[in-house]
Amino acid sequence: MKKMLSLLLLLLVIKTVAFAQQPSKEKLFTAEQMRQDLDSMYAWINATHPNLYLHISKEKADKKWDKVRAQLNKPMTRVEFAKIVFPVTSQYQDGHTGLGFDFSDKEFTQYYEQGGRYFPVGVKVQDGKLYATAIAGNVAIKPGASITKINGRKAEELVQEMLPYWPFDNKLHQESNLSRLFGFTLWYLYGWGSEVELEFINYGERKKQVAQLQGVDADTFFKYMSFGTRDYKLTVHEQESLAVLELLNFKPKMKELTAFLDSAFAVLKDKNIQHLAVDLRRSGGGYSGVGTKVLQYITDKPYAQTVAREQYRSLVLPNKPYNKDFYKNNMAAYDGKYVNNRYKSEVQPVAPQPLEKPELRFNNKVYLLTAPRTFSSSHMMAAAVKGYNLATVIGEPTGNNNHFMGEMISFQLPNTGWWGSCSTAQYWSAGITDATKYKGVQPHITVKQSIKDLAQGKDTVLEYLKESIRTGKLAAAE
Repeated sequence: MKKMLSLLLLLLVIKTVAFAQQPSKEKLFTAEQMRQDLDSMYAWINATHPNLYLHISKEKADKKWDKVRAQLNKPMTRVEFAKIVFPVTSQYQDGHTGLGFDFSDKEFTQYYEQGGRYFPVGVKVQDGKLYATAIAGNVAIKPGASITKINGRKAEELVQEMLPYWPFDNKLHQESNLSRLFGFTLWYLYGWGSEVELEFINYGERKKQVAQLQGVDADTFFKYMSFGTRDYKLTVHEQESLAVLELLNFKPKMKELTAFLDSAFAVLKDKNIQHLAVDLRRSGGGYSGVGTKVLQYITDKPYAQTVAREQYRSLVLPNKPYNKDFYKNNMAAYDGKYVNNRYKSEVQPVAPQPLEKPELRFNNKVYLLTAPRTFSSSHMMAAAVKGYNLATVIGEPTGNNNHFMGEMISFQLPNTGWWGSCSTAQYWSAGITDATKYKGVQPHITVKQSIKDLAQGKDTVLEYLKESIRTGKLAAAE
């Protein structure tokens, strides 16, 4: 048996090496072209970002740029260029600034259209280790399993290599990003997905096992990343008189959102629901007006999502043709107020606009569920809720720092064509303190899913809330 596994591993290694060594049919870019792209990006973000060196000194950051530039010394494909260059921007610890792989990239689109197969396991990255969350097919690996190797490579080493490829605010956010996009990143960086060999240890066991897994289709693959057609959903737990309103996307579709919320809160009224949990644990943000709209239904207290905002007037990227509306929509309002191209304003709490259907306001106990994936506009909503005690926050800290960047503007590298984004404003969240400015919103009650709960398919946060309601041990924030 050992000889057979060794042979299979050898064949897999040979296949992987052959894949890497095949002559590329993709266009090659010269060293000069790639260095021009790198220098353009460096100039653009330095001229546009409102506080680029908040978390790292310019001297230290520039050393990494110099190191990357030195590596661009021979012709390369777009993806080869990306593998070297993309991590240079994540050093700034701004989840809104950087380059990144995208599902619209021509490389991925071509693979998808050809019926490409993908990594068949959903994963969770926690403290640098890799755990299975979902598995396609009837195989030996189970949720909660510790993945120790992929195609002969140590999983912890792969995680460390992959983490810098996605912009992030803090460590929790960084691991959350890679958890969701692990299979996507694995394909881009290593070409793995159609078939993989996993070494793993199932939860509660000691014996290492090895399994050869076939890749999954795109629909299954996207489910592991929580991509779906629904932006929000309502679930009612009758026994606890609890409704869970999950916001999956903060899209600016306000008519659809209002119609959904009217319907959802009518259900709460009809069923005389006593407890409402607004679940932001899988929401990566979007349009902050979504949070404003939802809060109309649960509070009439004055609040603010941020307590201060500083807009930086870049004189570079807004002039690009693909940013033609950015200045008008994001910067022009402060013309005449800028000092050294900066305008900082304090934000005062205000009461929500009255509901068109005031009878739908929910006046019972409200909870907000958060996690490291709670980011950007969903983080801003969480900050308002925590900062002004609008509800009891339960779960894990958000992935957004309380002193954070936003108002992204686009840039496209002139030769390779990769797209990126750069923040133009900085914000200070409601409830920010010196102790939390470089952390996310801290829950009133911290509840973290254990690997045991993961193995048992248990939603630790929701089960905690339900049990607390049944026993009467949890009170709403005052």
